[in-house]
Amino acid sequence: MGKTKVKPVEDVNPEVEEVEKLEEQRDDGEDEVEQTEPDKSFEELGLDSRLIRALDKKGIEKPTPVQKIAIPIILEGKDVVARAKTGSGKTLAYLLPLLQKLFSADSGSKKKLAPSAFILVPSRELCQQVFTEVASLIELCRVQLKAVQLTSSMPTSDMRNALAGLPEILVCTPACIPKCFAAGVLEPSAISDSLEILVLDEADLLLSYGYEDNLRSVTSIIPRKCQCLLMSATTSSDVEKLKKLILHNPTVLTLTEENDKEEAVPSNVQQFWISCSTQDKLLHILALLKLEVVQKKVLIFVNTIDMGFKLKLFLEKFGIKSAILNGELPQNSRLHILEQFNAGLFDYLIATDDNSQTKKKEEAKGENSKENKKKKGRGKPKLDAEFGVVRGIDFKKVHTVINYDMPQSVTGYIHRIGRTGRAYSSGSSISLVSTDEMEGFEKIKSFLASDKDKDEDSDIITPFPLLTENAVESLRYRAEDVAKSVTKVAIRESRAQDLRNEIINSEKLKAHFEANPRDLDLLKHDKLLSKTAPAPHLRDLPEYLVDPKTQEASKMVKLARAAMGGSRRSGGGGGRNNNNKKRSRKGSDPLKTFNPNGSKRGHGGGIGQKKDGKGSNDDSTNQKKQKTTI
Repeated sequence: MGKTKVKPVEDVNPEVEEVEKLEEQRDDGEDEVEQTEPDKSFEELGLDSRLIRALDKKGIEKPTPVQKIAIPIILEGKDVVARAKTGSGKTLAYLLPLLQKLFSADSGSKKKLAPSAFILVPSRELCQQVFTEVASLIELCRVQLKAVQLTSSMPTSDMRNALAGLPEILVCTPACIPKCFAAGVLEPSAISDSLEILVLDEADLLLSYGYEDNLRSVTSIIPRKCQCLLMSATTSSDVEKLKKLILHNPTVLTLTEENDKEEAVPSNVQQFWISCSTQDKLLHILALLKLEVVQKKVLIFVNTIDMGFKLKLFLEKFGIKSAILNGELPQNSRLHILEQFNAGLFDYLIATDDNSQTKKKEEAKGENSKENKKKKGRGKPKLDAEFGVVRGIDFKKVHTVINYDMPQSVTGYIHRIGRTGRAYSSGSSISLVSTDEMEGFEKIKSFLASDKDKDEDSDIITPFPLLTENAVESLRYRAEDVAKSVTKVAIRESRAQDLRNEIINSEKLKAHFEANPRDLDLLKHDKLLSKTAPAPHLRDLPEYLVDPKTQEASKMVKLARAAMGGSRRSGGGGGRNNNNKKRSRKGSDPLKTFNPNGSKRGHGGGIGQKKDGKGSNDDSTNQKKQKTTI
């Protein structure tokens, strides 16, 4: 059961500094009201029946601890600072009362010239995620409300069209607001008259992403009557600065678990590490994935874009498909990659960490090679400043996070691990630590140990037990031989090829996909980048190479996956994806799919027929060939 610390600020002394003092004293338990919330339903929280029906349709039956506390307070109209771990339901904690307040808005009031609610988020990916959630709730509630999302890269004409017919809810990054002012799409005076609710989601990232000036341009026109909400996973100096900048008399909610005093990493996430040299990292990640001793789906973090492509090319040689996510890709492609990964169309996603040091490395690399590229006249594409994957994005059912490269800071480690174990489900993390990274790793361990009970002696991050040294060494020759073929030239060519493909997919096909959303299934992001197909002797691993202990561990992982309902066809989704496949066949052109020899369907389905024995006649053999080529 969750515990929530509620710290209202007295009206007599509205200075937020008092809240800061209370927050600093939370470990001592002074001046706090600590409540253990009883089980409550959404009806008991005072939500509108339309919202409750929408939640039922989405399969959400009970509120999370942060929702139990935050929703009633927000419905009262108070300013709120809510701090809870990732995956705890903070998005619905503010969306549900926000929508209810808009439901009850007086329809006969004077016509507004600006949206009633602003939701500001630090990245475009999170912007898309929040917009999708609020649009889904509006549709399920069947109410006459409109929500739009804006990005700073949108042309002025697109912004004007999006705001035509005046939406009630605007979801965007802070950089969009000054651009709307400059283009005359929104007027500051109109916002002062119309704005009722301002939400800063992932508030601890807004300033670190460089949005301080943009936020100041917004805060200067926020009316006194406007209700302000700050949602954050951590408490930082940036959150304190935003409190002073925007809030008045806020109620601070800090949610912790019973057995975790201000837990940094959720207790439902197991943390492991593997000690290896930098050169052997490819070998160890091959062993983890090829021997199937980790639970799928897997999110792999690297520190540079080049390393992401090197890892993808290396895994391809062994028949392991993966997709890449980084700030160099167009926004439409990034959003579609996230959608496919969440839908289970592929199991491995290689993400480039969006920390500032990584961006500096990429920019420095571009500066160093600037003189060599003057003759060519073209440099590397600029990284998207609004790209963010480590925080806020709701990766669906990620069971394992692998740190191929160790993060540059303790905070980076915590946020990476937060991509698994969301919504109180179980998860695990595995960090590959080289000698050069050992110092930073020790800092992470000591930080996590400081939050731990003194009575416990075991390490929080333990050695990974399912991978034996014999199993790793059995793959060494193959891994080292393949690693030699992944050269800098191959990485550079693959990076350029992938970017060209994604730009074409993003720009030229955007209008087509809007008109034909089902065709998005044909666009896959885990295609091979290498020009040659994987060699059969590398793709299929002989059993004699795997020691009995690792074979047993692999069986355990597969059994656990089957128990969780995760058994599915290779490379992709579960039962829901198969249903989508059937639906797409039903919607196909009957004239194109007509077969004069009879139905193609067999007893075992498309893939099952291929594995069956020889057919009884030539017609059945031809049908199998047709199904294989489709």
